[in-house]
Amino acid sequence: MEEVFSIAPQPSTELGRYRVLSRNAGIRVSPLVLGAMSVGQAWEDQMGSMDKEQSFKLLDAFYEAGGNFIDTANAYQNQESEEWIGDWMASRKIAIRW
Repeated sequence: MEEVFSIAPQPSTELGRYRVLSRNAGIRVSPLVLGAMSVGQAWEDQMGSMDKEQSFKLLDAFYEAGGNFIDTANAYQNQESEEWIGDWMASRKIAIRW
């Protein structure tokens, strides 16, 4: 029974020191949000781009450092950003629903 109530280990980086996003929602998020506007290739002529492999590496690094808060919108990269983030989450089994 002692293991069930043991103290959580210290986070490996400051990204793991979560904050409460809203008292009403009870959601805890990393102190730094990852902006996903550059995830995708649809806007490469205007803003540059990242291919899917690079995007997954960025998302992996952010998540492994403790990040759990990603800013995205269906307008980013003509929806490609959200699709790739969804693919990444599914491939890593990070979320079962969203």
